[in-house]
Amino acid sequence: MLYLAADVGGTFTDLVLVDTGSGRLLVDKVSSQATGSAGGVEDGIERICRTAGVEPGAIDLFVHGFTVGTNALLTRRGAEVVLVVSRGMRDVLVIGDQMRPDLYALTGTKPPPVVSRARTIEADERLDAFGAVVTKLTETEAARVADAVATLAPQSVAISLGFSYLNADHELMLERAIRARLPDLPIYLSTRVNPQIEEYPRTNTTSVAAYVGPIIGRYIDLLEGRLKGLGVTAPLRLMRSDGGVATPRAAHDNPAHMLLSGPAAGVVAGAWLSAEIGAPDLVTFDMGGTSADFSTIIGGKPSMIQGRHVAGQPLRLPTLDIETISAGGGSIARVDVGGALQVGPDSAGAVPGPACYGHGGEAATITDASVVMGLIHPDEFLGGDMKLDADAAHRAVERAVAKPLGLNIEEAAFGIISVANANMIQAIRTLSVERGHDVRGFGLLAFGGAGPIYGAYMARELGMAEVIAPAHPGVFCALGLLLTDIRHSTQTAWQMTLAKANEAELGRRLATLRAELDAALESDGVKPAERYFRFHADMRALGQFHQLQIPLPDAQSAGWFDKAALAGEFHAMHERSYGHADPNEPVEFVNLRGEGFGRMGRPALPRGEKRASAPAVPAARRKVYFDRVSGRIDCPVYRRAALLPGHELDGPAIVTQRDSTVLVLPDQAAIVDPSGVIRVRSKRR
Repeated sequence: MLYLAADVGGTFTDLVLVDTGSGRLLVDKVSSQATGSAGGVEDGIERICRTAGVEPGAIDLFVHGFTVGTNALLTRRGAEVVLVVSRGMRDVLVIGDQMRPDLYALTGTKPPPVVSRARTIEADERLDAFGAVVTKLTETEAARVADAVATLAPQSVAISLGFSYLNADHELMLERAIRARLPDLPIYLSTRVNPQIEEYPRTNTTSVAAYVGPIIGRYIDLLEGRLKGLGVTAPLRLMRSDGGVATPRAAHDNPAHMLLSGPAAGVVAGAWLSAEIGAPDLVTFDMGGTSADFSTIIGGKPSMIQGRHVAGQPLRLPTLDIETISAGGGSIARVDVGGALQVGPDSAGAVPGPACYGHGGEAATITDASVVMGLIHPDEFLGGDMKLDADAAHRAVERAVAKPLGLNIEEAAFGIISVANANMIQAIRTLSVERGHDVRGFGLLAFGGAGPIYGAYMARELGMAEVIAPAHPGVFCALGLLLTDIRHSTQTAWQMTLAKANEAELGRRLATLRAELDAALESDGVKPAERYFRFHADMRALGQFHQLQIPLPDAQSAGWFDKAALAGEFHAMHERSYGHADPNEPVEFVNLRGEGFGRMGRPALPRGEKRASAPAVPAARRKVYFDRVSGRIDCPVYRRAALLPGHELDGPAIVTQRDSTVLVLPDQAAIVDPSGVIRVRSKRR
């Protein structure tokens, strides 16, 4: 079988083709072209199929990760949305909540809501806190709301009524009225997107879904058209923020699940590699041309959260716990008015790109600094397919940083790298140290085109155990796309003390969730034998605000509902999460959650059988500036394809390959382990 994955980044589109018949694994990188065009995907498929000697129509499965939705939210270029709320709730998005990024700041600004007050319509209806009707929504009122929506000519509609998570009737009635008036308009209901207590995050999550929905929908339709033009008839699967994949139908239904489609695949691949090499605790570090993404693998499992902020907007849906900062190879360096060196958040992107790309860019970037230092050789970028202009890189760094700060060009280049590394180190601390994890016991799994270059510096600064560079770092996210399953999630509110909870009632509610997930998997064409399910409960101590997610046993097994066991699990998790717990504290349910999975065929990835029988031989040597202490020193350069398990490299060393470069600093050493990954450790350990 032929498995193809394509991951679209801000600068490059990465592709992996696995041929299980011949045991081949091919990788490639092409320009992403214009944002949202899918042109890079089309070019990449044509090229990698040509290299493999196969027709696109022979592909059996195509899995795709993309950043179109994230970019639309970050750049505020989403759809024109109309929001429908209950009477008196028109300002819900404007008021928001009291959460502030800096608690003690005397001044502060909140990002504007994705739907303005002027485009928010009130419906004359009301439910009470138990879902009972206080003011009935009439057919006349629903028609009036539909007319008001049509007058504003929206591209999508979000409907979020008070307490609708307990009773969806009024939202469904409004949907029917608007659909009758505007039959082709995308409509998103809070009872489908996020049926959960708390008005503001529920309404905002639904509004974000409506804001990015048409953008994601157009991209998927465009992609399907391009695939059809290439002759690709394989099923299309799309990466979700929670590490699963969706069919195009499911992505259209709830596009908010697709906002972290791109970086999620790298975390999935990280969890797979964690098991492969026996490294249970990892920080994943994915650095490409535009951004750097970080997450953690704890005990071999990816870290999940039930909500997060994206571009300042609360998004309350299950996602992998990923921190993203604007630090990629294209991040622009400059000296501010105060004489301080700044790197990012602005990026040169793919067009015009860093100065060394020779496409008209003049700004100094991280990539330009790396060329100046000799970390990247201008003739070896992308395996020699893309020649870099070293002179342009020197001119850019000289003009933007060296002259303003009175430094020589190498010191200026190292300063750019150091500032970028400091920003990324803080992101790692946010994920680890600030959440109670001792990062010194973790490995840094560095991937992306740039990750294995700068990971060596960061791991040394943080005192981490090692840097791990996978066999194909530059396309590691694309590989992760092939290592997951179809996934659906659903939830229902259920506020009930554990003491009063009834086994029959809980079982009935879980059965309802299971039936909903079964129907979704049936729509995706997943056979019953390929389905599996997981259920959790959001629980909290009585009177507490924060909640914890507790796994629930299979409701179809005998003796599954054990109140003492559930309470014990909650208090144990409370102790792990907050450092304290009171086993006598009463506990209550807040929400019930279900996840339904459809197994996809996963390719057996080829592994080399050869082992090193002689020391590794450098392919070349060059002078490299590592830091102010070492200066520019002679450094051996190895080809990744020539390295075999058992080969040891004494730093300094550089390992080049088509999709990335691995750096070993002078005080570090590296070994190629049996799985083919390079593990870089301090010589002092």
